[in-house]
Amino acid sequence: MIKTIAEGVTLNFIQSKKFKDICISINFINKNEEKKATERSLLSMMLIDRCNRYDTKKKMNEVADHLYGCSLGSRAVTYGKAHCIEIRSKIINPLYIHENHNILNDWLNFLNEVLFHPLMNHEKFDEDLFQENKSILLSKIKRKEDDAQSYTVMKAFEIAGKDQPLSVRVRGSKESLEKLKKEDVTSCYHSMLKEDQIEIIVCGDIDENALFKLVAQKLNFVDRKVNYETFYLLKPQEFGFSREERNQPQTNIAMVYATQTTVKDPDYPALKVANGILGQLPSSYLFQVVREQNSLCYSISSNLISYDGACLISTGIEEENIDKTLNLIQKQMERCKQGDISDDLLETTKKMLIGALMNSLDEMSSIIGYQLGNSILKRNYPIEENIRSVSAVTKEDVVKVFQKMTHVATFICASKEKAYE
Repeated sequence: MIKTIAEGVTLNFIQSKKFKDICISINFINKNEEKKATERSLLSMMLIDRCNRYDTKKKMNEVADHLYGCSLGSRAVTYGKAHCIEIRSKIINPLYIHENHNILNDWLNFLNEVLFHPLMNHEKFDEDLFQENKSILLSKIKRKEDDAQSYTVMKAFEIAGKDQPLSVRVRGSKESLEKLKKEDVTSCYHSMLKEDQIEIIVCGDIDENALFKLVAQKLNFVDRKVNYETFYLLKPQEFGFSREERNQPQTNIAMVYATQTTVKDPDYPALKVANGILGQLPSSYLFQVVREQNSLCYSISSNLISYDGACLISTGIEEENIDKTLNLIQKQMERCKQGDISDDLLETTKKMLIGALMNSLDEMSSIIGYQLGNSILKRNYPIEENIRSVSAVTKEDVVKVFQKMTHVATFICASKEKAYE
């Protein structure tokens, strides 16, 4: 059931008796831009750290204990041209509490404090709160850059997605973060409350009408006019190649392909199957040929960056095997474009994808994530219909999407061998 709390604010109920918890996911969606990404990533951390009423970590833990160990978390994630701050909280269903305790009311009061009464002094975020989380975010960004595989993927995205959303790092950049002031984050917070598209999803065994009244009362967002875009097609540019050397034990490769197929395209189910055949599954060509038959790597995979219209192939290898590995990867892509796909591999891939979709029905986080995707894409696409679409994919459909794919960038982060002699 979908209801509207205010203009631009949607509440979606997912009724399920499978779980003993009730989970709420509150999603704030706006444009995906580098400076905004940095501000919003930091804001997502600050909001759940402390608030005005519970101004210490101890008090935050105490209220969580009072609510029978309720969880509170946040994350920043991108959906193509859109950047999303998600605040998620889970609490035990009152049906399993034997005391006379209005836990749902207390829970939503707590979320009201977190969202509408953050820790501020003189209308600006608390300095200690700002500096502490800024330091934590900087450490996260540095750790991501220090991880060779993550760094390689980020650099490949920067090359392939120059001047496009793919190049924007979800946590933002060190450069933007170092320049950031608490006034910037304060402004970002007020903008988020007033201007973002808000998608709220509640999952569990719930009285929808009663909970709607409670959520609408406690999360009393104002009307807003929203106009944001999400998915797009990565524009193939002149092929980009770059190589760096770092002190690391192995060489990492990231290759980006423009798929020319959007997440709402009728060909998208075929693209998912194509990705499974290429490199997503243990039965995939990349895994079988590059890893199993030639022992060139420990792991290799392909993944769809669906909202950007991109496909990523990544692996870690020995320095001397770069040319052989690149050649083998390109050969697997070419054989797929030529239709060298067995019926057994096609059916195995479809069965594994369908199995993953069916398994997702048993995980609350997956159910919420799937529904959020539907909300963001403004569509009603049940998992059952998704399963039917995957099941109907033919070999011809798969070859068609492979033939649309264009190699747009490769980044190699090579090891400095002398550092490991």
